[in-house]
Amino acid sequence: MIKKINILDENTINKISAGEVVERPSSIIKELVENSIDAGAKKIIIEITDGGKSLIKVTDNGHGILSSEVEKSILRHATSKIKEIDDLYNLYSLGFRGEALSSICSISKFEMITKTKEELVGTRLLVNGGKKELKEPIGTNNGTSIIIRDIFFNTPARAKFLKSNQAESINITELINRFCILNPSINFKYINNKKQIINTPGNNNLLSVIRTIHGREICENLISINYESEVIKINGFIGNNNIYRSNRNNQYISINNRMVKSRLLLEGISDAYKGIIPINKHAICFLEISVNPSKIDVNIHPTKLEVKFEEDKKVYFEFVDVIRKSLLNTNLIGKAKLKSNFNIELKEKNDLLNIENNLKKEIKHFKGNKENKFIIPKYEKVNIDNIKNIDIEKEKVSEFNLFNDENNNNIINKDSLDNTKNYLSSSKLVKNTYDSSLNSKVDNKELIKETLQESFFEKKDDKRVNFLDYNIIGTLFDTYIILSNKENMYLLDQHASHEKIIYEKYIKSFTNKQIQTQILLNPIVIQLSRLDMERIEKNIDLFKVFGFEIDLFGKNHIMVRSVPVLFESNESEKFILEIIDNLDKIDNIYELKESKIISMACKKAIKANDSIKNMEIKKLLSDLNECENPFTCPHGRPIIIEIKKTDIEKMFKRIM
Repeated sequence: MIKKINILDENTINKISAGEVVERPSSIIKELVENSIDAGAKKIIIEITDGGKSLIKVTDNGHGILSSEVEKSILRHATSKIKEIDDLYNLYSLGFRGEALSSICSISKFEMITKTKEELVGTRLLVNGGKKELKEPIGTNNGTSIIIRDIFFNTPARAKFLKSNQAESINITELINRFCILNPSINFKYINNKKQIINTPGNNNLLSVIRTIHGREICENLISINYESEVIKINGFIGNNNIYRSNRNNQYISINNRMVKSRLLLEGISDAYKGIIPINKHAICFLEISVNPSKIDVNIHPTKLEVKFEEDKKVYFEFVDVIRKSLLNTNLIGKAKLKSNFNIELKEKNDLLNIENNLKKEIKHFKGNKENKFIIPKYEKVNIDNIKNIDIEKEKVSEFNLFNDENNNNIINKDSLDNTKNYLSSSKLVKNTYDSSLNSKVDNKELIKETLQESFFEKKDDKRVNFLDYNIIGTLFDTYIILSNKENMYLLDQHASHEKIIYEKYIKSFTNKQIQTQILLNPIVIQLSRLDMERIEKNIDLFKVFGFEIDLFGKNHIMVRSVPVLFESNESEKFILEIIDNLDKIDNIYELKESKIISMACKKAIKANDSIKNMEIKKLLSDLNECENPFTCPHGRPIIIEIKKTDIEKMFKRIM
């Protein structure tokens, strides 16, 4: 039977389109929050109930929608972001298709309350399953609030594919975490089943947001990146070798402030961290990438999660190079994690009490004084009651609570800051907090950019270490070399360090085309297919670059006369076959299976339980100094671990 061609009605089209945009509750939140960001919002509140199935509410203080355009906003392909096709190639906004609100309306009970600052009253719009039910004026604040109830109520076949409330909540939380990280200048508040989960400061301090969401450990192991070229601009933070995860959930990447999952950049991160973190582990990073909008295509995925680069290879290699150099220019010595509890001294507790009390007195005294005042950003309150018995792993510095003016800004007189400087300096926890701002010139209209949190997140520029500067104490278990300096003790893995030295020597020899070879007394004869023989004939010189001297031996055989000093005979045959299998894509040593070279270096290296003398230790340390990355072995495991003197003293209760 021949089926007729039907023209679908608008309602069916909308529901099909909704399938591309609205997969689950988090998809709705993504679209609504992106609209809020595009609307210039500085405060966004997200509320959900039952994993977003029963209720999703997104409220912002953006510019709102004019009453005359409210109904137009929910039509298909209605957008304020673009006018014509050429606008796609100069696009900085997050949403632009104009499908989101239309799709959301078609599968939910939709309510919008919005107001612009130009209008005296706001507008309320109710839509049920794509059908408009009500439009009326309403009193409300500037901005937009969108309430979604009972998603997929009219498409039960799709509703049954939703996961449990907990699973959907987790997905939403991960999404909101990303929005918070990628937009540190926006105050995000996230409420799940009437319980506040997240409340970011919105002070444009990325480290403050990272600490709010991910805690202190990650913050203390970040490396700052600030790079710009004609091709790409990279800002943000990457984790060192002390922090990593089993998945990529903690890799936050945005391109032109757009949340994306770029395979190109994710692979670049993995390549940059090779040999720095353990195999099958993933780095932590928080990166904002900026490129010319005309050089990327953001219109290749319905949910705008993917982008395509015009100069993908150039972007890739520059991206990897920047991250790799940032890592290798940093001290990557591993840190021993020694957990302990400690009590803050009574004097320090009293200092903090004095700080808060004096700040309150000073600010109360000057509140209402309109002369010689300036505004500083809000900062959190230190909870004095809970300051005793702080767990060193869980202790979290919060902010002081200042008096606010009618515009919710913190007002403090400059003279009061001068008087308070001594109080702030007296506490070890907040020492030097305001030094930079107090010593700078401040006029009445200047906004102080530094906040209290920034002092806790300052990162010192780490220098490359010189292993020969350390004192050699001895060896432990014939496996670990004990080193020390004035402040710390170090344990160095003799096998891992020698393995890294051998590995890097081969890599450098390959790069400089100076691989040392050994002539074999008994040449290796390898039988190959005719196709492989043809490929070898075309690339015979490539094998010399890798350190192999090969002759063609009959129609289907090759004779290997010399191999790199690093290689054994049986390993050489496997390695040659590896090269043959990858001839079409080998540009450098990293394109080859690194596991082969790592395995060979491992077999050649000093083993655990091998007893070595001081002279050999000094040679080992000298060779480590020449390594590009002397901190981790080729597998990514640490070569050297630092144990701080203060941690040892705490264990012996010399300090409490």
